[in-house]
Amino acid sequence: MHFLSLALLCAVQAATPVWGWGEEGHKITGTIAQIHLLPSAQQAICKILPGEFKCHLANIAVWADTVKRNPKWRWSSELHYVNPEGDNPPEDCTYGEKGWKNPTENILPEIVNNTGHLFSKTITTQDIALRFLTHYLGDLHQPFHLTGRARGGNQVRVRYQGKSTNLHSAWDGDLIRRRIRTLNNYTSPLPTAPTLPLPPPILAWNKRIEAALQGSNYDPLVRWVVSEGIHGWWANELEEWVKCPQLELQASPEQAVMNGPPFEDPPNLPVCPYAWSVASHKLLCDFLWSPDFDESDDSDPVELEKPEYAGRIRDMKIVEKQLALGGMRLAAVVNAVFGSEEDKRAFGIWPKVL
Repeated sequence: MHFLSLALLCAVQAATPVWGWGEEGHKITGTIAQIHLLPSAQQAICKILPGEFKCHLANIAVWADTVKRNPKWRWSSELHYVNPEGDNPPEDCTYGEKGWKNPTENILPEIVNNTGHLFSKTITTQDIALRFLTHYLGDLHQPFHLTGRARGGNQVRVRYQGKSTNLHSAWDGDLIRRRIRTLNNYTSPLPTAPTLPLPPPILAWNKRIEAALQGSNYDPLVRWVVSEGIHGWWANELEEWVKCPQLELQASPEQAVMNGPPFEDPPNLPVCPYAWSVASHKLLCDFLWSPDFDESDDSDPVELEKPEYAGRIRDMKIVEKQLALGGMRLAAVVNAVFGSEEDKRAFGIWPKVL
């Protein structure tokens, strides 16, 4: 993990951004995490982050993309993704079983490194690590950051919403922006007045959600994902979302050695990038990498807006769930590192709707 001086940090703030998940996607992930921070974790990030970021994870979520083209930060440009050797979706889905290209310089060890740096006694180190971690846990849930085929889809020409683009870019931003544009409900603030006939815990959660929103175009989507997804359809899955198998295997080291995965998630940190990304990589072979995608230079763009592709993505709420996974896992890591023992006893991994 590399760290540079605060003077250099300030000098690159105006660098030209080249987004990963997409600006909206990363900020949505950061906002979802912000909503689910323990009070003590919230206080900690306020002490760590410079005032310009207003104690908010969404406001640092795209920083890693903003600086990666700057010569002084170019070392970080290849740390936003991982390329498994022999991976060729959908025909051959291999996620590390044959090794990794650049095994020490990719998103998996960088998530581990930055989580470890959160424990530093130096505020500057914690600050930069939190910025990178917030971004990388977003990228980890964009499936096309988990394969090297056609440069993660960058070389696959597609059409979506009437324009030509590439597959990676469509996933980075176009699918999310379409969802933002077409969401017709949750466009107004959630009810928070105590005079309303709503249970007090619901009103309290509505206040928590609204307090984390910043008047952005994606606010309705955050309300929808949190209210109907995280606290609705996926509520019974949340505990499983943040479990790290390597921590549960510590009591049985023999089994851990015999059945070790292609990447060893850390036994001493509350994060497991490999375990958390296996299901996202599997989506590529399930149907996200369609057999008709062609990376040859003379290929015609493939239309994404059809029932078996974009329609299926919408029906299965894949984009929304990937954003939710990234946000909840980010909250779990930040809470585990910075949450007080008192808050953890009172709330658990994160505050919950009672």
